[in-house]
Amino acid sequence: MSHQRPPRVSIVGYPLPNGRGSVKIMKRLLLIALLLPAPVAAGEPIIRSLNLRGLQVGGTTAVTLDGDDFGPSPKLLLAFPAKQILKPGSTDKKATFDVTLDDAATPGYYHLRIVSGDGVSAPVVVAVDRLPQLPFAPTIDQLPAALHGNVAGGQGVETRWKGKAGDHVLVEVDAQRLGSKLRPVLHLYGPQKLQIAWAWTRSTLFGDARLEAKLPEDGEYVLSLHDLEYNPPAPSFFRLRVGTWSAIDQVFPPAIVKGKNAGIEMLGTTGTLSAKTSPTEMTGILPLDWPQKGVWAGPRPFVILSEHPEIVRDSASAQPMDVPAGLVGISAHLLTPMGEDRYRIPAPGGSKVRLEVFAERIGSPLDAGLVIRGDKGESLARNDDGPGSLDPVLEYTVPAKATSFVVGVVDAQGRAGPRAIYRLVVAPQGAKGAEIFSLMTPTQRVAVPPGGRAVLPIWIKRQGYDGPIVLRAEPLPKGVTLEGATIPADADGALVTVLGAAAGDSTIARWLGQPKSGTALPVYLKDHPLQRLQPWLATEVALGVSAPSALQYELDWAKLPADLVLMRTAKLTLPVKFNRPGKDGIVRLTLITSQQPIVLNNQPDPNKNLKAEKVVELAGKTLEGEVVVSVPIQLPGPVYDVTVQADWLTPDKKTVLATRFALVQRLTVQSPLIVTLAKNRVESAVDTKKAVTVKVEGKLQRKGDLKGDATVTIAGLPDAIKATPAIVKAVESAFSVLLTIPANTPPTELKDLKLSASAAPNPGQPNLRVTSAVLDVTLVLTKAP
Repeated sequence: MSHQRPPRVSIVGYPLPNGRGSVKIMKRLLLIALLLPAPVAAGEPIIRSLNLRGLQVGGTTAVTLDGDDFGPSPKLLLAFPAKQILKPGSTDKKATFDVTLDDAATPGYYHLRIVSGDGVSAPVVVAVDRLPQLPFAPTIDQLPAALHGNVAGGQGVETRWKGKAGDHVLVEVDAQRLGSKLRPVLHLYGPQKLQIAWAWTRSTLFGDARLEAKLPEDGEYVLSLHDLEYNPPAPSFFRLRVGTWSAIDQVFPPAIVKGKNAGIEMLGTTGTLSAKTSPTEMTGILPLDWPQKGVWAGPRPFVILSEHPEIVRDSASAQPMDVPAGLVGISAHLLTPMGEDRYRIPAPGGSKVRLEVFAERIGSPLDAGLVIRGDKGESLARNDDGPGSLDPVLEYTVPAKATSFVVGVVDAQGRAGPRAIYRLVVAPQGAKGAEIFSLMTPTQRVAVPPGGRAVLPIWIKRQGYDGPIVLRAEPLPKGVTLEGATIPADADGALVTVLGAAAGDSTIARWLGQPKSGTALPVYLKDHPLQRLQPWLATEVALGVSAPSALQYELDWAKLPADLVLMRTAKLTLPVKFNRPGKDGIVRLTLITSQQPIVLNNQPDPNKNLKAEKVVELAGKTLEGEVVVSVPIQLPGPVYDVTVQADWLTPDKKTVLATRFALVQRLTVQSPLIVTLAKNRVESAVDTKKAVTVKVEGKLQRKGDLKGDATVTIAGLPDAIKATPAIVKAVESAFSVLLTIPANTPPTELKDLKLSASAAPNPGQPNLRVTSAVLDVTLVLTKAP
């Protein structure tokens, strides 16, 4: 069995008040806001706001939701047992629930959804703990408490309470961690109107703020909360925890070996607590139990479950640590400001090693760098920031005669200390377990019409694993099944069809992808804001079967050719037919594919993305339509799934009444250039006195609208042998690539030579070329007669 390491956690940034990377992180937040999926229409309920974004363990919380399309009898969908009562007076746009949690409910952050007869809403994040959940008010009668409110415009909010000398007070804002855009700043003033403590947004709190204070005297204390720039973007809600309670900020080591006992430390507001984990066969992430004593609040602590060895470094050692060969993770504290921890990595000359540090992504204040050292300690290579993160990634090719090298993890900003935790992952190319991948979906909820189908795109990011992935969902609602739940080898995704039963309940499903061997890995919601903070929330997809409807609306293919392919540079026509449930209304046709969008300069790359030529909207008595797909010149994958989504709209196009999908088609990608070889094994005798010319011959076929000259080349030859490319004119098909063999070339057999053809479909863009499939050629040179 091959071993897989847990998938890389996507990077989601939060604003820093100052320092390197703050602008980058703010831009990342904006990008995330743009990429998060918009609420799906078709009558599904929409939550716009909540009066309280928290539920009390062992108590009852009255939660009021405002939104649309709640229906007459909505229900809350939660990931844990809860008693809920819909209170009288609730409407289609406003519903109040009394939610009672058992005393054994686990604190943390959770998704809350509302379910109607037409589907499930997008989730909102709520906190669960033992604190009383109260609307924000000018005074607090009793501590601890969690106050819920909004910061409007440029104004802040204030509350006060009677405090006693010596009281320890902890104040923390839950805002960005719950989905708010408020950048919180806290001020605490004493009875003498003097500020005794303040705090602002911190990266280690994922953009939120915390202050602690020991009250100096009896009297009234005032707590002020405002936005960092006195201009909060909407939404600007908050949850303010005030009083005496405890939180866990970090876990060390951040990763442990799956299936083994491990000792861990939980670092939080009450210091460092020791605990032990029991062996588990879970994969990916292990949520940890809270300490038994105390009132705990905030995100639940967790560790990564690793499939390969994990080592804890002795932070007291100043010498380079010898790392065992193979895929390994090392966890450590970087204690010395601007200091460096060094590691000696065994690796044969010419091999490649991927080095990656996890620090910012696991809530550490450390801004780490990676540096490769020479024999005298000189810097040979360095990286400070990886893609989309302050954490570094470095791929290093070991010098030809070396057997090892030294890498250092450095403190780039002087933030070292007991909380400066990091994890270094060393992944030699080809090492057991180094073939990894991660899975994601842009869809956070699926509503299936009774007896109908819905489509869920799932994408893969490959890092060494090129095989197929079998997908499954756990649990599925009763009667719901899946089709097309396999990502083919080398493909970058699949469209999974979810088939609905006649009726069924909604559930929260987690999707998994199983490789040919090794461990199944979870499918994460793309750019989920809490993937770093509570990773399991980013694996939740709501699945439900809609209630039966009188709206009879169906969609099918019309005259779909049996030999459909995705021909690069060509057009693909997808015809559909449908019925019209009413005389009025518009049918909008949309192309859905399994391709993960490829971005160039923050825009979709037109040369690599499948796209519909235009938006198709059909009115009147039209019962058929078509989507014309432009197949780009550089479409990278070997196979893609495609379908057409048909939305039935009201005449004003503001409301989607129903959504249907055509049967998913899995189409192979073909080039308009097809090369065939007369022989793929070419033999020739060498000459001791003069060069010899060898011909590699074949034919070239053009398909579609491709015209013009094509070029045939061979790659992989040694430098001494020269190849003259063949230029195949538009009216020609035969070609000969000429190989010049120097005199006195020793007899040899050259395998894995690569022959391919290319052409420029647009003469005005000669560098934008379409290529054929690559063919293997073997050249056999024999001794001169």
